[in-house]
Amino acid sequence: MSETENQAQEKPPAPVKATEPRPVENKVVKILEKNPLGMTLPEMAGGTRQLKRIRTLRPVLAEAIRNGLVMPVSQRAGHTVYRLVKFLSNR
Repeated sequence: MSETENQAQEKPPAPVKATEPRPVENKVVKILEKNPLGMTLPEMAGGTRQLKRIRTLRPVLAEAIRNGLVMPVSQRAGHTVYRLVKFLSNR
């Protein structure tokens, strides 16, 4: 075999996937961007009985609050209302 045939048979190296995880707060931020007036956690999940979705959203929401993207502003029907920080500024 010649050198060019060896190069043709070799596969190009596979692209290396980034080991850094994508930010998870995007899910809550995207949900809240649809409703800038603010939503409660059950409203984000789609209803009070959506316990599985509420459980998955709760740590994501906590992370977004820690990062300063979301703030609790008031209460509605016994649940805390969360709003994006960028919508909290004066109009």
